[in-house]
Amino acid sequence: MDPMLLSIATAAAGTLAGEAAKGVVAAGRFVKERFSGDAGQELVLLRAETGKVPAETLAAAIERACADDPEFRRELSELAGRPIQVTDQAGQQVKFQNNYYGAGPTNVVQAETINNLHLD
Repeated sequence: MDPMLLSIATAAAGTLAGEAAKGVVAAGRFVKERFSGDAGQELVLLRAETGKVPAETLAAAIERACADDPEFRRELSELAGRPIQVTDQAGQQVKFQNNYYGAGPTNVVQAETINNLHLD
């Protein structure tokens, strides 16, 4: 999950502490407006505002909304002042995720489990 989404979720839940970037606060307001139009999303927002669920739960809901609606993601990115990255697994339970950029590692082994896995 993009770390910026957690900041936006915290702003939307109204618990952003300290001197926050104006763009993040504006993005939080935008999320509040957007989520107020959908009963399921509004419930997640209200539960985050009251502290019944952590900001991470709201951030996951924002990530799903971004994955479903590229226009929402674009507007949110503009308000936040940087591009919002959405993983292919938005809203899914993921055991682990590896992202490699550039040259990256040359020897990569991925397995469901590491039972009897020898890396010699």
